[in-house]
Amino acid sequence: MDQATITSKRNERIRDAKQLKQKKYRDQHGLFLLEGVRLVEEALATPYTDTVFFTSRLLEAPRGRELLAQAEKKNVSSFLCSDEVFSELIETVQSQGVVAVACKPTWPLFCSGLILVADGVSDPGNMGTLLRTGLAAGCRGLLVMEGSVDLYNPKVLRSSMGAIFHLPHWMLTRDEALTLIQRQQSTLVIADLTDSEVHWDVRYPQNIAVVIGNEAHGVHPRFRDAADLRVQIPLLGSVESLNASVAAGILLYEIQRQHRSEN
Repeated sequence: MDQATITSKRNERIRDAKQLKQKKYRDQHGLFLLEGVRLVEEALATPYTDTVFFTSRLLEAPRGRELLAQAEKKNVSSFLCSDEVFSELIETVQSQGVVAVACKPTWPLFCSGLILVADGVSDPGNMGTLLRTGLAAGCRGLLVMEGSVDLYNPKVLRSSMGAIFHLPHWMLTRDEALTLIQRQQSTLVIADLTDSEVHWDVRYPQNIAVVIGNEAHGVHPRFRDAADLRVQIPLLGSVESLNASVAAGILLYEIQRQHRSEN
C-alpha cells in the first residue's frame, strides 16, 4: 500500500479514474469505477481489480482494514486520499471511503442453456436487478441490446450487488443477437400480452433465450416477429404490468422449475 496521501485533484491517477464516470472513457479504456465496501470486496475476489482509492474512514472498521489487506495480498495498488480528493471519484452522498478501478470482464460469446436478453431496458435499477436475478436464477448469460442503459453505470453496479463480475454479458445489436440465437438453435421467448399463453402452461426447452423488453414500450418488433414462444404472466390485481426485473424473476424461476423436474 502506498503510504503517501494523495492531496491534489490534479494527480494523474485521480484524473484518469475520474474520467471513468463517463461512459465514453469506460468504453475507451475498458475500465470502470466501483464504489463501496461490498462492491470492492466482490471485485477483489476476481482478477479484475486494478487500483483501490480510500480515505482514513475506511481504516476505522475491521472490515475496511481487511479489504486493504486483501488488496495487498492480490498485489492491487492502494492509495490513501484526502477527503477533498476522494470526493472527485464518488457518486454517493454517504461514502464508505473506498473506490476501485476495475477492468471490464469479458467472456467468449455463446447462446446455450438459459439466456436472458435485456431489450432496451433503460432504468439502471432494473438493469442491475436483472443481472442479480439472472445470476441467482441460474442463467448462463445476459445479452444486452442497443438502447439499453450502460451496464457499468454506477446505479446499475450498485443494484447488481457484484453480479456484474459473475454473469457473462455481451452488448449486441438486435440483428447480431437474433443471428446468434438462430445459429445456436436456441428458442426465443418473449413476454407479451398478445397471442400468448400463460407462462406456467408452456413447456420450455433446455436452450432458451428469454427477452425482457423496455419498461415503457415492451419488446421490440424485431423480437416479436422472430419469437418462437409468447408467454404472459397473469395479473390478478388491478395493475397493468409488472416491473421488468420482477417479470424476469417469475419467468426464469418457472423455467428452472420445469428443467429441474425433468431431470
